[in-house]
Amino acid sequence: MESKLTAIAPHRISICGGGTDFPSFYNNHNGAVINFAITRFSKIRLRVLKNKYVVIASDVDEYFEGSKDELLKIKNSSMPLYMIMKKGIPSKISIKSDVPPGSGLGSSGTLAVNLVNAFHHIDNKKKIKPLELSEKAYKLEAEIFKKAIGKQDHMPAAFGGFNFIEYRKNKIVVTPFKNKISNALTENCLLFYLGMTRDADKILRRQEKRVQSNSDEMIDVLKTMNKLTRKMRNDLNDGNFKEVGNTLEIAWELKKKFTKGVSNKFIDKVHDLAIESGAYGAKITGAGGGGHFLVIADKSNHKNIIKNIHSTGCKRVLFDVSLKGAVVNYGK
Repeated sequence: MESKLTAIAPHRISICGGGTDFPSFYNNHNGAVINFAITRFSKIRLRVLKNKYVVIASDVDEYFEGSKDELLKIKNSSMPLYMIMKKGIPSKISIKSDVPPGSGLGSSGTLAVNLVNAFHHIDNKKKIKPLELSEKAYKLEAEIFKKAIGKQDHMPAAFGGFNFIEYRKNKIVVTPFKNKISNALTENCLLFYLGMTRDADKILRRQEKRVQSNSDEMIDVLKTMNKLTRKMRNDLNDGNFKEVGNTLEIAWELKKKFTKGVSNKFIDKVHDLAIESGAYGAKITGAGGGGHFLVIADKSNHKNIIKNIHSTGCKRVLFDVSLKGAVVNYGK
């Protein structure tokens, strides 16, 4: 058994298709998303101990140190506590992330991927395939912790890269974009931190209820989102970022119809300022309500956009596409 390791996985930005990755939708209508892993990472250090359990997650002010009996008494267990309790191996988990939780960059999904990957490797050095890893991480959140989530957050963390992902009833197909498209993407994108986080689960739970109740409006919106995602794939492959931005705008207006809380006055202000400053398109990342803001624009307009959005108090976040997905390093 390995006694010490570090699991690392990237966060993600979703460009289009969010909502169609919920099984309640794609099992009946198929789904598609476009997302990419970014050079912002979460890291878990796991070390086997003799007789105690320790979890240190500085990003969410979580700390536990105690015996197995003390661990079993905890009623509302977190994902890290659940994993060390399930494994039953006295160990210490230290968690550190480049981005705050609730910031729209898939923090929860990345954490789940790291936890599953770390504990898979603690017993043996056999690598787990990315699709299997993402599926197990999804089940950890959705089935055990009952979170209202789709499947897309775990996939960039597991696979890395810039991908078009199709969801079918019995199959998931991941198609990477060519490297030149990834390079062009980063040249045409800007990312800003809005300075506020939110509880994505509440927003997504309301959205999920509308899908499960067969809301005609919600189903129609998601079907349209599906078509837009496939159109965006073609425009990306053609390098037509102006059209990508136009599609992003349509998708953003649709996203605001998902449920209340997706946008607010401040987010609308930042969005409108980006467009007025020359952006092709702009949208919130993740479920909405706060976090990070993505802008697609010709490079010639970046300086003006950055200046004007900085005036609102938002700060630019530099990033590249992370070609690597989840990894485990032994003895570190």
